[in-house]
Amino acid sequence: MFVFDLHSDTLFKSMVLNKPLDYDGYEFRMEDFFKSEKWIQCMAMWIPDDLSELPLQYRDRPLIDFFIDGAEKLNSECKKLSIPYIKDSMCSKGFILTLENSSLLDNKIENIEILSKYNVKLATLTWNAHNCVGDGAGVENPKGLTDFGKEVVKEYNRNNIAIDLSHASDTLFYDVASINKGKIVASHSNSRKICNHKRNLTDEQFCYIRDNNGLVGLNFHKYFLKEDGNAGIDDLICHAEHFLSLNGENTLAIGSDFDGSEIPREISNTSGLVKIYNKFIAKGISKEITDKIFYKNAFNFFN
Repeated sequence: MFVFDLHSDTLFKSMVLNKPLDYDGYEFRMEDFFKSEKWIQCMAMWIPDDLSELPLQYRDRPLIDFFIDGAEKLNSECKKLSIPYIKDSMCSKGFILTLENSSLLDNKIENIEILSKYNVKLATLTWNAHNCVGDGAGVENPKGLTDFGKEVVKEYNRNNIAIDLSHASDTLFYDVASINKGKIVASHSNSRKICNHKRNLTDEQFCYIRDNNGLVGLNFHKYFLKEDGNAGIDDLICHAEHFLSLNGENTLAIGSDFDGSEIPREISNTSGLVKIYNKFIAKGISKEITDKIFYKNAFNFFN
């Protein structure tokens, strides 16, 4: 089984706990990573809307400082563990740095140069609240992109940073769709048709991403899988089957949200990926399509 996971918050968690990436207290387990012949893991630097969730020493500093220290930590950990920090060309195994919440731009377009320097490959525009770029999924009566946000979309396009529409409000989603000229992703979002949560994608939104050669990563968060949170692998498969019914065979990927959400007990941590893979096939999703979802679609996108 090969893995390409579009979203994990393990890097953020390691910054909060001040622990290395091979610490055994994460849902992302390094021992599972090393067992696989091919595994590319996107490590997100999450910028919370509530800055009290940041380590104490960063709460009164520019958010870009937290990002830089996280990126430097990832680079250092990759060297220590002999794991490629993926920059320009893809390889079969390694870590990719991503950004969750463009609030760190702080109305400074030049901060995107720093993201590019550290080889960020995709970035969400928001988390759940309003920021300098626009309105997240938790905003009531959202207004979409700000004027600065429109410049951010263009600059992300210019720097070949894929725009990640997970956490976007519907208004923000369609504002981006109207001007975006670059790569598009929803790294960790499920189907709103299967689970009616505003963090999930409508069929129309999924088809927009599909028609623009983008990616949608299946999220393991139990409340995005099932409204009451009583979810398991079968619910994840329901989302996959629905997206596949929308001709999403070449669009669907994995976006686990390990270490950043509430994962069903049946999955637990990265060791559960084997159970998910085997159950996909047992439920009648072909090995060819399952391999696309778990690795090939995302690899081809970034390659």
